[in-house]
Amino acid sequence: MEYKIGEVSKLLHTSKEMIRYYEKKGILKPERKDHNNYRTYSTMDVFMLMEIINYQSLGFTLKEINELIQDDYYENLNVHLKKYNAKLDQEIELKQLMKYRLNEINERAEACKLNVGHYWVKMIPRREAFYICSSHNDDYERFEMSDKASEFVFSSEHTAFFDALVRFEDDKETWWYGMNETYAQQFPIAKSIDKQTMETHLCLCSIIDMGEIGLFNRSCINPILDYTKKKYQIDGYPVGVLIGRGFEEHKFKRMMEIQIPIKTLK
Repeated sequence: MEYKIGEVSKLLHTSKEMIRYYEKKGILKPERKDHNNYRTYSTMDVFMLMEIINYQSLGFTLKEINELIQDDYYENLNVHLKKYNAKLDQEIELKQLMKYRLNEINERAEACKLNVGHYWVKMIPRREAFYICSSHNDDYERFEMSDKASEFVFSSEHTAFFDALVRFEDDKETWWYGMNETYAQQFPIAKSIDKQTMETHLCLCSIIDMGEIGLFNRSCINPILDYTKKKYQIDGYPVGVLIGRGFEEHKFKRMMEIQIPIKTLK
């Protein structure tokens, strides 16, 4: 049985251009009629096209398909499928990590307004942090992130797993992008990239509204500090985790979780 290219294209739901491309790459070799040089496709050609489409769905490139069918078919097939299976395992692991991250962000967003003025204690995991800039209230210095750090933080693979952090130091605030250890284990950071480790710590936490742009003042965390001092020993610089920036009820809102490292009083 012989088929025209239009018939094959319709049967397999693939374009004529793609079928011609397979032929150009040497994967498919249909006969040409001597009198008009038109392509005709045999039943075996159609079967081979079905195989090609199937191989592509399994992650083969056209180059790999061509190599596969030329020699050592079963060995090449086995090697590729093992590699593809390992690749899928890695992708599934990353998708599960992203799902965990999305749930984490969603829980923060859902609860932030309800937790303004409330306090709770939780363990904050270790973070790998990359310096951005320093500030005083809403007056910010120039960004200072290195090229290597910027490339790592803002890569499409990594950036979703970072939080914007502010550390309230004695006479200034410093801003960082931080990735907690759950994610840092998945994305190894080169030793050549400048970073700072913020160690695991028990923290007293609360939520603040930083207010509209230009209105933030670090004194807004004083009530949280006063409350903490009554019950615990402060054991490091307070850190703020930005939950989000955006308009709500015609006002620009900046919600932040304040985390104050503590030691329990004996």
